[in-house]
Amino acid sequence: MLDRFTNFLTILITSLLAISLFCAFALAEEEDDNGPEHSLGSGDSDWWTTYPDKNIDSGSAVNHPDWVIEALEDRPLLILIHQNNCLPCVTHVPRINDAIKIHNDDIRFYSILAEGDGILKAMEVLDIYSPTGKKQYVPTTIFLTLIENEDGEVEVGWHSEIDIMSTDDINSYADDSIYYHQQNAADWEQ
Repeated sequence: MLDRFTNFLTILITSLLAISLFCAFALAEEEDDNGPEHSLGSGDSDWWTTYPDKNIDSGSAVNHPDWVIEALEDRPLLILIHQNNCLPCVTHVPRINDAIKIHNDDIRFYSILAEGDGILKAMEVLDIYSPTGKKQYVPTTIFLTLIENEDGEVEVGWHSEIDIMSTDDINSYADDSIYYHQQNAADWEQ
């Protein structure tokens, strides 16, 4: 009888321990889901404070336009450079518009048409935020936020992509930009 009770108690304790571990892992995973997906660095999928590795000016400082600095005071930015007659843009623009509907109050959106009156503005923005620093392409999507650098100082962080992005990637960078801005805006000294 005592052996059965001991076996029952062992099974019960083991089960409770397994449930506790499962809950701990689930909570840890949930916490990870609330943080940013991309971190500061110089690689292709990172947030950048200087020009990234793939840029011809890799490691150099970025001279952000005044209108970007002013807009970042309130919230992060998403800038889309596109054209009406661009085949990839036809696929990409609706994805960006869907992301803006989701994040509307938390992110500022600039749609810059790289044709007609908007061509000069588009070229100015692409000169600064092209991920490669080379030839300019549409669509180009640029995310800007406030991020803590390696020295613990808050500065402008950015990420840009040429061509069509997946909906998941668009939302991932939008979510990250909102997260970083909320975490760092109070500590940003311009």
